[in-house]
Amino acid sequence: MTNTGNDSANKPLAGDDIGEESRVYEDEINLMDYFLVLWKHKWFILVCSVLPALIVGVCIYLSPRSYVVTYTYDVKDDARGDVRGDVRGDIRDDVSSWNLNEKNFNVLQSRFYSEDNLNRIIDNLQTNKLDEYAEHVRNFKADVSRKFVEFEVSPPFIDLSRLKVADPDQLEKLRDMKAFLLKITIMGKPLEDIGKIALVIRDNFEKVAPLYMIQEQLSTDIRGYNSKLANIESSRFGLELDLKNNTEILAGLKKVDVTNLDEKGGEVVLQFDVGRQSQYLPLSYQVQAVESKIVEVQGQINANTANYTYYEALSGLSSQMVAELNDKLSSSENYTIELFKSFLADLIGEIKEQELKDYLASYIKKIENRISVSVPVSKTPKISSIAKGTVKKTGVAFAAFLMLSVFAAFLREGVCRRHAEGAIRQESYSK
Repeated sequence: MTNTGNDSANKPLAGDDIGEESRVYEDEINLMDYFLVLWKHKWFILVCSVLPALIVGVCIYLSPRSYVVTYTYDVKDDARGDVRGDVRGDIRDDVSSWNLNEKNFNVLQSRFYSEDNLNRIIDNLQTNKLDEYAEHVRNFKADVSRKFVEFEVSPPFIDLSRLKVADPDQLEKLRDMKAFLLKITIMGKPLEDIGKIALVIRDNFEKVAPLYMIQEQLSTDIRGYNSKLANIESSRFGLELDLKNNTEILAGLKKVDVTNLDEKGGEVVLQFDVGRQSQYLPLSYQVQAVESKIVEVQGQINANTANYTYYEALSGLSSQMVAELNDKLSSSENYTIELFKSFLADLIGEIKEQELKDYLASYIKKIENRISVSVPVSKTPKISSIAKGTVKKTGVAFAAFLMLSVFAAFLREGVCRRHAEGAIRQESYSK
């Protein structure tokens, strides 16, 4: 009896079997309904997916092919000779070389893509009757993802966020690493215009972009000059106070009366402190030491006065050059580095101080060096075509339209069934 009870308890109920079979049957019916809907609307799905994909493929195939031109520039600083700082200090002047570290590279890109420079490129494109590409550049200002020029350096700069470097000196060296090669890739179409487009972009990059770097360097120099002026001003009070104290000490030493000293007592010996030690010198040596100190302090004051005048003049001259660049680069005028060099040549004739003349003459030579290094390794680069990706894009279009057409087919079937059910209800109500 016990076994019979256990068997009956473990045996599934007949109702459960029926429910499970009904659920499986309903699932099979639903899957079959889906298949029937797809089969019923197969031609609709086929036409609505294949035809638009073919149209997309034909449009891509018939569209003008895009082309690229790549210019490579040698930007190694060690090939430019020794670039020294200012003769009176450590203010570095790097306008004669690229000095293309990561910071300057980012500045170069941001200034090239600035609105003022893009407007200048657009004007030059329109002057060369490249209106379609000028419109492409104009659209770039609204959508920066549509690049028309790409910059690439070799070796690439290191992403410091991925490095576990904590040493400040090592981090500074990594940040100051400079590139050896710079590649700019110009993209455009059609084939007959890509050469003209590349020349316009290259002309802007070689003759206008360096002015932005010079502008940045001059602003840095001005801050350096002002810092030196501030240091001289801050040390002026201490030097003048030191000079005054030593002058008073010298006057006091000269007032010492030595006439009543015993002949056997020798010369007067005075004590003075040097650090933590006490030293003794005869009075005459004390006087000479203080006089030497006065001469030294006075010489430092005179040197600071001369340096102050010099750095103040350099700051004013650099501000004048920056003002020229700010005025010309912010306008639509086609201002180039050659015109800036002519401005400096005219400016040197207006200067009277020989030191400033020498500085400006040296600066002009550095500008000439900058012009000479702003040329590509090969002046006739190869023009390459960009693959359209017709098959891939057509496949993506087909998949997208296929999903849309299947969704439309089920939506259409649902609407038809609703109308049919509504008609049946209406007919039953009428009876």
